[in-house]
Amino acid sequence: MTDKFLWVERYAPQTIDECILPEKLKEEFSNIETVPNMLLIGDAGVGKTTVAKVLCETLNIDFMMMNASTERGIDDVRNKIDSFASTTSLTGGYKVLLLDEADNLTQDAQKALRALIEQYQNNCRFVLTCNYPYKLIDPLRSRLQEYCFTYPLNDSSIQTLFTKRLLEILTTEKVNLKKEDVPVLKSLVRMCYPNWRKCIHELQRITTSGEVNPSLVNQLKENHISTLFELMKVKNFSKVREWVAENMSQGVAPQEIISLVFREMTNHMTVPSAAMLSTELAQYQYWSSRVADQELNTTAMAVSIMMNAEWQ
Repeated sequence: MTDKFLWVERYAPQTIDECILPEKLKEEFSNIETVPNMLLIGDAGVGKTTVAKVLCETLNIDFMMMNASTERGIDDVRNKIDSFASTTSLTGGYKVLLLDEADNLTQDAQKALRALIEQYQNNCRFVLTCNYPYKLIDPLRSRLQEYCFTYPLNDSSIQTLFTKRLLEILTTEKVNLKKEDVPVLKSLVRMCYPNWRKCIHELQRITTSGEVNPSLVNQLKENHISTLFELMKVKNFSKVREWVAENMSQGVAPQEIISLVFREMTNHMTVPSAAMLSTELAQYQYWSSRVADQELNTTAMAVSIMMNAEWQ
């Protein structure tokens, strides 16, 4: 394990018990003795792929992993997936095909995959992960048991568990810890929750000097979506524009910014106001795939919210 540079890989959970998940979901996975055909649904970094791998490894099942972002066409399904699913496991029993980001599969590939699930049901199970299940055709989804990685909003108990996990990692890595570092780590967890992958990546970044660097965490706070809401609330157009430009220069997609605004808006404005502005967000999301200047479009979205929202 120590030969892995990335902490997110080095400290990946080895059992379901080590996974930090909502209680009911964790209980379901703990009781699985035979892997069914599954669809794991949730946002990035919440543990979908990790859980799928852990299930296969703890149950001692042969599995092959494919990423549908790069292998998404019907030829990939017909050739690579078909050849894997059609052969029996070397250890006896069934094998598992883990298809990550399956919502990127083409329509033809999904139709072909649907047929393979039925054809090879005796010697291969299919575990798909996705962020956007509505992109999958209904005949494919109906052949899979769905598990939603839905975390309670700002759940303090789960965040506390993950803060303890971060402290365990830092202790193992012999990072110099001080008492005042604990609130900094809690702040990091709050900002990333429930994207555990991002949280561990950022943890590795802020401790490269051998100790926790609070200034780097403050930089993360400045780029966090809650800061944008604070700037919109006080109608600081210059800072709003700077926030959008800075985040986009760091590779944050405009569609992601709009999605984050949609998810967080009820924490900062009244419910009727959030409901009214949702239709505008949908329009800006639609335009984001067509406009010439993404920064202008995203800033215009923020200005519309800034001028029309009723803040809490």
